[in-house]
Amino acid sequence: MPNILALECASDSCSVALLHHSNLLEKTSDSPKRHNELILPMVEELLAEAQLTIQDIDVYAFGCGPGSFTGIRIAASIVQGLAFSNSKPVIPVSSLASLAQSAYSTQLYSDVVTAVDARMGEIYWAHYRLGDKKTMELLGAEVLCSPSSTPRISESTTIIPGSVLAIGSGCLYQNDIAAANPEISHWAPDIMASAKDVIQLALVCYENGDVRAAHEAIPVYLREKVNWKKLPGR
Repeated sequence: MPNILALECASDSCSVALLHHSNLLEKTSDSPKRHNELILPMVEELLAEAQLTIQDIDVYAFGCGPGSFTGIRIAASIVQGLAFSNSKPVIPVSSLASLAQSAYSTQLYSDVVTAVDARMGEIYWAHYRLGDKKTMELLGAEVLCSPSSTPRISESTTIIPGSVLAIGSGCLYQNDIAAANPEISHWAPDIMASAKDVIQLALVCYENGDVRAAHEAIPVYLREKVNWKKLPGR
């Protein structure tokens, strides 16, 4: 099994996780706007706990967004730099998928819609369902939309009544979302994605050979007006 180091910084919380010899270690911090200050010391602490060096990591994974623009830039920049300097591959993992994975691991829901506040009266929306490998799989597409115009989930798949959980900070628009998708039966606005959920999804990608070169460690914004630049000289 590979040594995987994962970062998730797409929300107010940031976390680092390490998969080593089937053991999953994680450090988290709920300190908004301090990701850049905290994330590297958390990486160092986790490696020291596992008695590993950064060169022992086989692949770097990160929550690539959508989410906090600053947070996903930080995660992408660190992973890109580590992967370049150690000649290792990367695995970008959707932060919405990680959020859905967290809903399964903490609440045991297998049919989940993510509604993450994207500001400007919009949300990041996606529908995920548990797959054969106990990881969440995307149904349809991840979209940026207004709460009242979320895609009707029952139009693309069969829904079991009472089985759908909506998660994320965008649940503050619960009334508008529920009007567009009455199939949603439960709401959990406080669930957040974490690096350990990124690792669960990244491991499946690794086993399928879906790894990327270091320069492909880039954020996903869903909002077209935001541009990303690679590190200088890359």
